[in-house]
Amino acid sequence: MYKKTNLKSEEIIRLYKEGKMLTEITQLTSSSQPTIKKVLINNGIDYNSERNFLKKEVLEKVIELYKEGKSQLYIEQTLKLTRKTIRELLKSLNIEYRSKAEQHYLNNTTEINHQAFDELTPEAIYWIGMLYTDGHIEQKNEASIELTLHEQDETHLEKFKQFLKSNRKISNGGKNCKRLRINSQKLRDRLVELGFTHNKSNTIVPHNLLKNSKDFWRGCIDGDGGVYDYEHTNSTNHLTLCGTLETIFEFIIFCNNNINIKDKYPTKCKGVNHYKVSYYGQDAKNIATYLYQNSSIYLERKYQSYLKFR
Repeated sequence: MYKKTNLKSEEIIRLYKEGKMLTEITQLTSSSQPTIKKVLINNGIDYNSERNFLKKEVLEKVIELYKEGKSQLYIEQTLKLTRKTIRELLKSLNIEYRSKAEQHYLNNTTEINHQAFDELTPEAIYWIGMLYTDGHIEQKNEASIELTLHEQDETHLEKFKQFLKSNRKISNGGKNCKRLRINSQKLRDRLVELGFTHNKSNTIVPHNLLKNSKDFWRGCIDGDGGVYDYEHTNSTNHLTLCGTLETIFEFIIFCNNNINIKDKYPTKCKGVNHYKVSYYGQDAKNIATYLYQNSSIYLERKYQSYLKFR
């Protein structure tokens, strides 16, 4: 009798370690659920506690894969879950499941590093600065991000592709423009965490994690600023930045705190909450040097203007 009981206990432990659910172990060993739990407890396994922990791990993985744009079938096969379980997990977090059309669109997009903005490295912050000024995100429908530059800067879009590890094709973005458009809910959500909105041109404010970074401001200048050497202006070096009033004030504060540039006043431009600040001569040279010197990523034509500053 003891030997038979011991063999059954060993079978219960073996089945549990194989990942069998409680109901499956009950059927395979002809044992009741309380008996199975007791056997597991006697072997140092708290079934309820471990299942709750595993449920949390599974939930986090489902959310991660879903935000990466993975299909329901992919999640089912990867995590060995039923479609009903996946939907219930998403519903518990008030996440609306994608339509078939939306999933089809995501399935036909190209490869991309969905974790590109997770760590705020100098290069990541630079590209966030570019997107801050020249980018656009979609929040209501598909999770899209796009960066549009003048056609002469197409090689810079190629650098952005390399950073994202994407093979998405660069397309025409309007008259004399080129555009890179990608789909990633995780990247889009990360930008939203950093203050991005669909209508960011009128409302965006530099996030605390970004506003003290020279890489961020270099990205902003490359996106919606100007670096003009004396050959272009026929007078003196000139550096400008356009943006919301909050953006311009934060840039003025940044220049004052880090480069000891005297405070300036923004100039109002056409449009709602559109402003500009301009620096000339030695101030422009000092700011450009601080932003571009020893940098590893920059818009080539503006970098060349900076070199002429020197």
